[in-house]
Amino acid sequence: MDPPVVQYIQRDGHALAYQVVGGGALDVVWLFEINMHLDLMWTDPQIHYLMERGSTFARTAYFQQRGLGLSEPVDHLPTLEEQADDIVAVMDEIGMREAMLVGVASASGAVALVAARSPERVTGVVLIQPFAERLIGGDHDPDGWTATERDQFVSAWRAATESWGSGATVPLWDPLEDSPFNRRLMAMLERNSAAPAVARAHMEWIFRLDYSDILPSIQCPARVVLVSGSPVPATASRYVATHIPGTFHLLPPAPSGASLGEAWKPIIDHVEQVATGGHPTPDAGQFVASVLFTDVVGSTEMLARIGDAAYRDLRATHERQVRDAVENAGGRLLNVAGDGTFSIFDGPVAAVRCARGVVDDACTLGLEVRAGVHTGQVERNGPDVSGMTVHVGARIGSAAGAGEVLVSRTVRDLVVGSGLRFAAVGERELKGVPGRWPLYSLTDADHAPRTVPRLTPKLSMIDQAILRTAKRAPQALRALVGLAYARQRKLSR
Repeated sequence: MDPPVVQYIQRDGHALAYQVVGGGALDVVWLFEINMHLDLMWTDPQIHYLMERGSTFARTAYFQQRGLGLSEPVDHLPTLEEQADDIVAVMDEIGMREAMLVGVASASGAVALVAARSPERVTGVVLIQPFAERLIGGDHDPDGWTATERDQFVSAWRAATESWGSGATVPLWDPLEDSPFNRRLMAMLERNSAAPAVARAHMEWIFRLDYSDILPSIQCPARVVLVSGSPVPATASRYVATHIPGTFHLLPPAPSGASLGEAWKPIIDHVEQVATGGHPTPDAGQFVASVLFTDVVGSTEMLARIGDAAYRDLRATHERQVRDAVENAGGRLLNVAGDGTFSIFDGPVAAVRCARGVVDDACTLGLEVRAGVHTGQVERNGPDVSGMTVHVGARIGSAAGAGEVLVSRTVRDLVVGSGLRFAAVGERELKGVPGRWPLYSLTDADHAPRTVPRLTPKLSMIDQAILRTAKRAPQALRALVGLAYARQRKLSR
């Protein structure tokens, strides 16, 4: 899906930005951390997938606190109460009577306040990386922190705000995610979410915030989630879970080299569990799709004949043609590798017609392209898909000849009535795939689909009267049918 349009609501004379995805009976609201820019989060494929996933089980709203990111600047840091009021205002603007709330790190306090004071509006709470007691200026040491842990945490965040826009906040979320790639992405998010002075003021406010007294008033199902490598001690987040009371979940370590989006997948699992009241099934990411593979035939010979520069320009033009053809057909181009492309479609008819178009467009450039289409179950893997269907589709594409669109029997059977025509080319062995596969070559993509006469049914006067009554007074018609049914039962006794 494309990133959602940013919408705005006026809050004390300042525009507060938010986004909404999905629909359905369940509602979820996320209040993001200071560095989680609404639009730029969608530019990372893995994060895009996770934010899109929110639309699969609920109508989901995303926003940052007022004054940050896409919202208009404000002249003061919003108080905890103002942030809580903003959550409710966004819910009201969208039409959410009640919702599950998700607070990320410093946003946890505002979410907790809404849950405590408006229990009728909140169906559940997920707090990510929370700590509830003040770290500076309190009359006692915060529970769950040693003096060393607290001092190191405060010093590290102060240093990060001094170098704001460099991505230095990554290890303060999880040291295992501290990679050059993640720092570059986080640096962009930081720079576009808040000015350095705003970031410093926000963190000093967080160090002095204490919302521990409101935790026992939260009545809804609640879950506290902590990244295993977080500088926030597990005992500090467990303190929050104990006082709600809720359940505490320490996430497994992030995989080595994981992107920010990949590391967040277990968090989304927890959000879905609380929102739906269940557990995502192991195959929740599986669905049926049609895959299209294309490849330039004789590319090496073409390269040797026309030279590197000319072939580079030719291939770039071909790739643009493929992208346009796929998008116009309602598909999504997932990968371009060398001289080949991999795209995915909801249905096989669109995939086959697109394949024909790609092959024909390539001919206008003097290129010969082959294509293969298969339909089956695939599995989401972040922004990509995987599974045996993908491998079979790739092998079918490799088996096609120059200018040929080759499909599996599954595709041939599913497109009956579409006007597409095929010729059997026999069974083939597909490298690495068990068994022999009957394949079919597209012979006609322009044949008109089978039509049926558009004849208006002949209705009696009684039929016409019933239809008019059904349109104008359906309740009266239901009452008449009920009386007739009752009379029939009485006569049958």
